[in-house]
Amino acid sequence: MPALMTAGTLALALTACGGGAPEEEPADAAAETPEESGGGSILDLVAGLGENTQKVDNYTLDIAMTMPDPDMGEIDMDMTYEVMDDPQASQVTVVMPFLGESLLELARLGGADPGLTAEELGTSILIIPAEGEALMSNHNGLQEVDTAWVRGVEDTGQIAPEEMFDIGALPDIAGAFAEIEQIEEVGTEEVSGVRTTLVEGTMTSEDVDALSPEQQKAVSDLMGGVESSVDASLWIADDGFPMRLDFTDEEADVSMVFSKLGETSFEIPGEDEITDK
Repeated sequence: MPALMTAGTLALALTACGGGAPEEEPADAAAETPEESGGGSILDLVAGLGENTQKVDNYTLDIAMTMPDPDMGEIDMDMTYEVMDDPQASQVTVVMPFLGESLLELARLGGADPGLTAEELGTSILIIPAEGEALMSNHNGLQEVDTAWVRGVEDTGQIAPEEMFDIGALPDIAGAFAEIEQIEEVGTEEVSGVRTTLVEGTMTSEDVDALSPEQQKAVSDLMGGVESSVDASLWIADDGFPMRLDFTDEEADVSMVFSKLGETSFEIPGEDEITDK
């Protein structure tokens, strides 16, 4: 069971996703008349995304995904990245109920009862410091040690935030979005306590082919390729930061929501709380 919970499994699960939108409340209808891309103010708002996302080093990012799987049907996965700058470290929580169900079934087939729910079995928590090895939480007891954290678990580096989602790619993603011919302002909505403007558009495969190589790579890394079209929504704060990004295509949905900008922090375990493998 611990082997199935390694970071490599989590990384592969994310790589398989397409793109998408989450199941959340619709945007506020404050803007009664949508403004097309020729309006200027929308383009200015979108054009400033790159500059406003290049230096962010303290934030919480929640990612929700729904994607198809040939064996298990539709699967859901939630991830939370807590990234702090002092000290520099990231805490990553990944919840995959479908994996927990598989682990629970394997345990039952072997005549064992782990005493955990599918969600508990399908949850992994890691702390990834700027220097040194990653730590994996032993909250579900799968690491078979007496301490709360384990150092030296294989492949944990594969789900560092920059591997799963590189915030440095946001300028290119935003630049790609700005190239969409049909962009409109839908309304305003509060995201994580911040007032935002909702901007929507649709990106076709032809739009992607017309992008710069850097923008194409950013979109491909995020979406896993664009076969037909992708509906994109951005909730942009007054200071130009994208508080939420949604992408959806024919197969998958992805939602990324930022919060606690400049206010994210968590406790680094002491050595007495860690076992080295």
